[in-house]
Amino acid sequence: MSSVRIVGTVPIRPNWTSRLTSESWYWWARLEALLRADPKRAPDQVDSVAAESLRILRHMHDPMSPYPFQGRGLVVGYVQSGKTANYTAVAARAVDAGYRIVVVLSGIHDSLRNQTQKRLEQELAGCQSGGVARGDFEPEWYTLTSPTEDFAERDVRILLSPVPFLAVVKKNFAVLTKLDRWLQSAASYLEEMPVLLIDDEADQASINTKSNRAPDPTVSDEDDSDDNQAPSKINALIRSILARTTKAAYIAYTATPFANILINPDAVDRRVGDDLFPKDFVIQLPRPEGYTGTEELFGVPAQDRDVLRTVPEEDVQVLRAKRGRKMAEVVIGQQRDGLPSSLSDALISFCLAGGVRTLRSGLAGKSHTMLVHVSQRTDDQERIANAIQEQVDLWREAERQGQRLDTLFASTWDKFKVGIDAPADDTTVIQAAIAVLRQLVVLVLNSVTGENLEYDEKPGRHIVAVGGNRLSRGLTLEGLTVSYFLRTASMCDTLLQMARWYGFRPGYEDLIRIWTTDGIARWFSELALVEQSMRDSITALARAERRPDQMAIKLRAHSDLLLTARNKAGTARAVRDSWAGEHPQTTLLPLSDPHKLQFNRGLADEFISAIPLSLRCYGGLLARDVPTDFVVILTRVALSRCVADNPDLLSFCIPIFILD
Repeated sequence: MSSVRIVGTVPIRPNWTSRLTSESWYWWARLEALLRADPKRAPDQVDSVAAESLRILRHMHDPMSPYPFQGRGLVVGYVQSGKTANYTAVAARAVDAGYRIVVVLSGIHDSLRNQTQKRLEQELAGCQSGGVARGDFEPEWYTLTSPTEDFAERDVRILLSPVPFLAVVKKNFAVLTKLDRWLQSAASYLEEMPVLLIDDEADQASINTKSNRAPDPTVSDEDDSDDNQAPSKINALIRSILARTTKAAYIAYTATPFANILINPDAVDRRVGDDLFPKDFVIQLPRPEGYTGTEELFGVPAQDRDVLRTVPEEDVQVLRAKRGRKMAEVVIGQQRDGLPSSLSDALISFCLAGGVRTLRSGLAGKSHTMLVHVSQRTDDQERIANAIQEQVDLWREAERQGQRLDTLFASTWDKFKVGIDAPADDTTVIQAAIAVLRQLVVLVLNSVTGENLEYDEKPGRHIVAVGGNRLSRGLTLEGLTVSYFLRTASMCDTLLQMARWYGFRPGYEDLIRIWTTDGIARWFSELALVEQSMRDSITALARAERRPDQMAIKLRAHSDLLLTARNKAGTARAVRDSWAGEHPQTTLLPLSDPHKLQFNRGLADEFISAIPLSLRCYGGLLARDVPTDFVVILTRVALSRCVADNPDLLSFCIPIFILD
């Protein structure tokens, strides 16, 4: 008879996934075959997705359990590192295990939701062409949303169908209200329908920034109208959706989990239940092979790469000009009061990067992008985009009139080509770059313009994407090489999410260039340490085999930035500790004083000779079964002799023993 471990009031059988055989993996097998057939994915990448998705499933509740449950978990990845592939695999495995409804909360923007819907339909449900293969008699997914339409209420009797259900929903109050209301009306169908809710970009909009209504049986829902005591709206709706079924698993996905970790683990609201603290598990995904992150671009490894370019303060001031100010023309080789020379250099460098890409095997004809992120204000974005377009048009017109652009491009190429394996001679690369200039497309991505990148509809374009918040979360910029980034932030998670230059750059990693200020670069350099410290703490949690509600995850503070917004960090408590989170001791030996060294050696010899049955092992001495009191006494004697005979001695050494 297997043992049962009690967590809260829900019995969880250890290793419940052992009931799943190789024949159980129907949906996962189809997805795995699709991933392995993709030439963009290396076999070890698919192996990692397979292993990590199964690891996450094992931490979830068994959907076939007779007991009700409300699971909470957190999966931490890297910015632009393939989190979507992981949760797609988790969804496939979860449905194979018995979960019936999969809801994916995909950011707060239509562009990201639509992108996610198309991908899940292709890779999971098989509704998009070029996706998973369909069998002749296999059950189909019922998709409750489409690439062009968010959730809309429908006849609840569709839940009588034996097929799995998929909804990709934007974190929008009106949309989530409709989903919550529909699930409420379907209560009788949901009693034995386990729900998996995957929250992508889970630190955005999902965190409760307000309060919780204390349990009070004397207060009815009709009387409970004080919004000041209620959770924030999106958070409350997510919790309400989870509470609509007796079996629900919530998995938060993010690369910046500071706010999620700092949720109050004991927070409960009398109407919508437990908050979203990941009480069951926090899992750190492994760093993918070939991934370019903060460490590679701003940490120690970045010292060997020619990535950063400094934007001078006068250029920053021009780009952040007051409203209504129009940038003046910039002619070839001469700047007036308008488009800064640093931005002109970045544009030319982007063309050069595009020229190199077109000459390299396997990159010609693929989408290529430049990021310009200066301000969150839409009027600033429009003004800067117009200035860029005017400059591009000016260069094009100069070429049409017979002026040669070779000299202009050559001076930038001399700086840009450092560390690059050029695919051709300088003249050929420059001519390819000028050809890219002729094809440049300048797009403004914000809520006003409504423009989209249209990578699938119009592949192979060279795009200068000017934007703000729409470029800050989840949206992938294909073929990103050059970034011009001046956007400041007061919080670590916000700044990291705005950095779209992270991710995989196969075949063109050496072309990445980032224009930013010295101050922002310093912020990112320290963020590399903050990130690594957090991931180390999560790894320590796993090694200790503890749940997050049993052992706190330590977060390293940034010297200039908040980890997350103050209203998301109510449970944060500042402590001072060593950099390693441990208590290391630094030993300084007096190498310039032979007398002190000899004295130390004598103490060590006496210490060792006093311990019986020392065995030689791997070039040293090993003593077993030495009583701890004996070691303490010998150490005290050595220390007292050291202090008595050498009052000015700063250090002495004794051997270190591992006691069994």
